[in-house]
Amino acid sequence: MAFSDHAASRVAAGLAIRSILIGVLSLFALWLMLTQRLYATGVIVAGGAVLAAIDLARAVRAADRLFANFVEALAAGAADAPPRSAARFPALSSALLNAAQRLDRERLDRERRLQELEALADTVAAALIVVGDDGRAILANRAARDLCGSSGLRLADIAVLGGAATVLADLAPGARTIVRLADQRRMLASAAGFRSGGLRWRLISLQSVSAELSAVELRAWQDLVRVLAHEMMNSLTPIVSLAESISALDGPEADAAAASAMEVIARRSAGLMSFVERYRRVADVPAPALEDLEAARFVSGIDRLIRGQLGGKAIAYSSRITPPDARLHADPDLLEQALINLLKNAVEAVDGQADPRIELVCVAGEGETTLAVSDNGRGLPAVDPELVFTPFFTTKAGGSGIGLSLARQVALSHGGALVAAPNAPRGTVFSLRIPSGGNGRS
Repeated sequence: MAFSDHAASRVAAGLAIRSILIGVLSLFALWLMLTQRLYATGVIVAGGAVLAAIDLARAVRAADRLFANFVEALAAGAADAPPRSAARFPALSSALLNAAQRLDRERLDRERRLQELEALADTVAAALIVVGDDGRAILANRAARDLCGSSGLRLADIAVLGGAATVLADLAPGARTIVRLADQRRMLASAAGFRSGGLRWRLISLQSVSAELSAVELRAWQDLVRVLAHEMMNSLTPIVSLAESISALDGPEADAAAASAMEVIARRSAGLMSFVERYRRVADVPAPALEDLEAARFVSGIDRLIRGQLGGKAIAYSSRITPPDARLHADPDLLEQALINLLKNAVEAVDGQADPRIELVCVAGEGETTLAVSDNGRGLPAVDPELVFTPFFTTKAGGSGIGLSLARQVALSHGGALVAAPNAPRGTVFSLRIPSGGNGRS
């Protein structure tokens, strides 16, 4: 830390005045003795010059000791206040005192930050191990000390690491891997590199993942069962409703209605069976088996299913296709599953609304076909619209939060998209867009 310019100039000025005084007295003494023959007076003046020189030497030594002591204190890490002998240099003494106090404050601040960092490292659940080029490990936090015991050992000498020591020794900065310790615990290991004191170091973190992996595996199974149950219920509900509506018919119309209903029930049952089987194989939305479909025939089947599900509900449902001879290039089972989910959500959205209406519109454009389900229900929740597509996100009591996520996955698997938008003046429009050609995932 530099001292103030004022203090330095004061010290320099004091030494300069003494030097000038010595020079003037010396010259004056010579002038008296050589020109005026005043030898006694010249000796006295010369004595004054000698005393001034002695005072100058003492001042220089005092300033030198003052600086030396201060620098030695700095090197020792403790800057003390200037001694009393520095009182003859008040400006320099004040500057040194201010510098000492400032250095002490900064030292205490560094120590406090270091203690905070050490305390923070000790709260981290992962074991943090610093490894030098010589392979010796410095245990950087409490978790590392609890896991490994002694510090300063080579990784290979830490018994708890077992065979994982070799993997950790070769783990490059930025790499991550799962290792198994000597006690069979699984740990997530990651490494980072840094330089300190001109040396290269690696920071290795070890975090237990056994419990977390078990919890994730359990949650994955639970989510899988929920998805399957959700899709089975969505398909079986309109089938049951359609069957009940047939049983209520009588007379000549019953045979024709039963034949048409049985065709829809058989096709939807087969589609559900195919969906569940493929889902069971990959535990994900299966890759679409693309077919060239007649849009009118496909939408007609959806109409029968949704009208059977509506039953006696006073909900106005309609569908239209533009152009009437439009064709689809899609997996009929997956696409039907996605639209059932969208229509089911629409039915729930218009429940309790005045003049409830739902419409399914199929529009074939150049390079893209859009299947839009619109309603005049409650509309999107007051959150980010994208959140409604997050798996298991729901604002409905008892809802699963699966249907919209699965419908979007179906759209994505076809190389398309599913978006939500407000429906003026009220409600929501879900638009499922798929390419007209064969660009789906296979």
